[in-house]
Amino acid sequence: MCGDQDFDAKNGIVDGPTPPHTELAAQYKQSFAYYTFRVRLPSTLATIADSLVKDKDELLATYGAAAGTDIEQTTKDVKQLREDILSNASLLPFAEGKDAQLWNTFLDKLPSERRSYFAVCWLYAECYMYRRLSSIFQATINLTQHDYFSRQKQTAARLSVDAMLAVASATRQNDRSADTFRQLVKLNLWGNRCDLSITSGKQVKPTGNAFDQVTDLEEKLLIDNTEAVWQALDGGSSEGIVDIVFDNAGYELYTDLILAEYIIDKGLAAKVRFYPKAIPWFISDVMEHDYHWTLQFLADQPNAVLSELGEKWQRLTKEGRFELSPLEYFWTGPYEYYRMAEVNPELYKRLKEAQLVIFKGDLNYRKLLGDFSWDSTESFETCLRGFRPSNLCTLRTVKADLICGLGAGVAEQLFAKDKEWMLTGEYGVIQFASK
Repeated sequence: MCGDQDFDAKNGIVDGPTPPHTELAAQYKQSFAYYTFRVRLPSTLATIADSLVKDKDELLATYGAAAGTDIEQTTKDVKQLREDILSNASLLPFAEGKDAQLWNTFLDKLPSERRSYFAVCWLYAECYMYRRLSSIFQATINLTQHDYFSRQKQTAARLSVDAMLAVASATRQNDRSADTFRQLVKLNLWGNRCDLSITSGKQVKPTGNAFDQVTDLEEKLLIDNTEAVWQALDGGSSEGIVDIVFDNAGYELYTDLILAEYIIDKGLAAKVRFYPKAIPWFISDVMEHDYHWTLQFLADQPNAVLSELGEKWQRLTKEGRFELSPLEYFWTGPYEYYRMAEVNPELYKRLKEAQLVIFKGDLNYRKLLGDFSWDSTESFETCLRGFRPSNLCTLRTVKADLICGLGAGVAEQLFAKDKEWMLTGEYGVIQFASK
């Protein structure tokens, strides 16, 4: 307790919530950002350091005996990164990586007094931490390709097989209709609850009948613009493109692909393009190898329904109807999406090609809105600050203390029921903005 008080006094921590109409930041003690940097991220880094020690023999078998020195150095550096966060160290420039200039340009423009973990906007600081973690491995000779979150993501998929089978069995004979589409979008939304970054890597196993849960969770769906999403697709071109900006691997990725399959099979678009992350990101985010691993994992299942599904999705990928977009470091950068047109105009132009862009999960939501304490009743369109490359939809279970588009009094009622309702993933939103 005394240590916390000393830390707070030394670093200008404000013992209160984030004020309205300001950037979310860990300098506010009653914010989720503060808890993230005092507890969640240090826990994540401790887990990584421990796993490097525990899995050393396996890593040596994979990367060769010469990796021994790298393992020792990365373990030391990950522990130092943890200490840097706990001491509110400065955000330093990057020396390596294809995106070093992107990051360093951004960091250079931050006021010097705000260039530390607790002083800067939460979004920037958390993204910086994951980029700094990546740089530790990029600086090695033998571990540059090591995905230190891979085992957790694969475990999450293995724990989801029963749920995957139930969903596959229930979706093989569906029709093209607004009702069926609504069910699959909601299935995809609630798949976002299985987020390892929120649990600091602790596994969450999906249980029960997924479609029964969609019905049971209806009262937890605070905003439902599914009808507008359906109209944008149903009234669009069957030769068009739908973009999905990935969030989590495991069960959520599986439900992404179930929705994408439906879009293709029912002629709602000719192609679904997926956007994975270029580096290990927020523990469970999808990288390119996670996508291919998942399809092969399904194809190798003893159950024919799942194995045929895996093979079908591999075939759709080879045919180009499922397409992994080229890796873009913008997704693992610090920038909010309203700055995309300026920072990465080619990516913005690419999104404009789509008739619908679906943004998955909490971090994408934070980047759509910016980490800013909007009034909960502010319109989604206003919060996007001009980011309108196409029709866009966000599927998000609420795991951070920002939201928009709620009716008057709704947030107050939810706070009266549970003061931490914005942090649990218990509530969800499906929000849409037309181009």
